[in-house]
Amino acid sequence: MTSLHPLANSVAHPSPRRNEVEPWLMLGGLFGAPASWSLQLLLSYILTGARCHDVAQPAPTGFSWANAPIAVLGVLAIAGCVLGLWAAYRTWTRTREEAPGDHHVALSAGRGRSRFLGLCGMTGSVIFLVASALALLVPFFESACGGILP
Repeated sequence: MTSLHPLANSVAHPSPRRNEVEPWLMLGGLFGAPASWSLQLLLSYILTGARCHDVAQPAPTGFSWANAPIAVLGVLAIAGCVLGLWAAYRTWTRTREEAPGDHHVALSAGRGRSRFLGLCGMTGSVIFLVASALALLVPFFESACGGILP
């Protein structure tokens, strides 16, 4: 009983070009941008909390060098999101012909799983890229320990 039923042999694999994409590339496309944004959020919170633990300290106005590490984290997070977007785009370009149809078919039909994962990675990477870019604005418009700048 090692052979499959004849009907099962006639069904094609849902991801025929899965071997054309390295697993690290697909994982980088799916999780690179969310991981970069999450690290940016976590480390920014840690840096700000360690610096602003004394509530009695008056908040300086304008951009200060105390905000520089948070700005550097923002730039690194944007770079990580761009790398995640690149990995997802490479996954999608390598597998875009594994099933007929455009991106609408890839999102609605169950064919072309690798193509679908590349498309999801690109969509998520763009969302987290925008979130990281907006978080990069915080050190320039907020004082070092809270309070909106005039």
